[in-house]
Amino acid sequence: MDVDSSGVVDIRDVLQFLPYYGEQCSILPDSELQWADTTSGHIVDVLLVEHAVHDSMLFGFSGQLPAESVTYWLYAQLSESTDGILAMYGDDEAPLTLETDGAFYGFGTETGEALTIDNYQPLFNSFAPANEFLTWFTLDEEPGDDWNAPSAGFILGTTSTVATDGMSEAGLIQISDSIGGGSYFQANCCEGGSSPIGSDGLILLGQFTVTETSNFSGTINLLAETANGTSIEFAQGISFSSDNLAVLGCMDDEAVNYDAMATHEPLGACSYTGDFDGDGEFTVEDFLQLLSTFGCTECPMGDLNEDGVVSVQDILLFLTWI
Repeated sequence: MDVDSSGVVDIRDVLQFLPYYGEQCSILPDSELQWADTTSGHIVDVLLVEHAVHDSMLFGFSGQLPAESVTYWLYAQLSESTDGILAMYGDDEAPLTLETDGAFYGFGTETGEALTIDNYQPLFNSFAPANEFLTWFTLDEEPGDDWNAPSAGFILGTTSTVATDGMSEAGLIQISDSIGGGSYFQANCCEGGSSPIGSDGLILLGQFTVTETSNFSGTINLLAETANGTSIEFAQGISFSSDNLAVLGCMDDEAVNYDAMATHEPLGACSYTGDFDGDGEFTVEDFLQLLSTFGCTECPMGDLNEDGVVSVQDILLFLTWI
């Protein structure tokens, strides 16, 4: 179990096993065992997005969420739609640090206890509105996803610092001890035990609500499953800050959904006239969608000649493309 022969089973050993979780084991001599190949360039960046700004105080079981607090969503950006994230981790070699001048709202209840999205109970939102904005870790599961969606576990070393409302360092989540820990993928639901993947290249890593108008920044480390699940990739020391927020959207000014404010473009974010299914090609499926919008005066995807209505002229034009 001590894969790296460090003398202790730590987070580095766990990371080595994650790509194989849930797979059939072959009984082979040590001389024939091989770890997964590694890649580079698949982990592009981490993106911090402003999810909600709270203009008024909200009641919650973890105390009042003050006005001017901000809720952020943190994403990993991957280069391929088939890439996934296996873990976000930290140890003394590569610390994980999330910090704010204020406090992280509703993260854990005591030292050493962390909150993942699996602990989030949306039924409480109606009478405790701040419950919706608790701080939690995840691996691509969002509130409202089906109950058997991929989930994230959380493990901590012996001396890791975790923010809670009752601690003096309520604005610090840090894993920097020798054992290490972090948020990791639990293959408790999915066919083949595969890691969660985002078809748009974005994997949600967590929701972080900071009180007041405080800055939020951090440095994290990621383990990804890449090359259609056949290889892995490590990225350490990736930094982010609320001073450099990402705005997600289509950045191609020739697309019908171009967003001039966007700074980062998810895979497949842009929609183009006539390409109804977004596969980058004009096919029979697109033609059938075009026919269903015939006569529509507010259907830019089907208004190929941009005359304000989907008409025979648009159908004839499309037939020249197919």
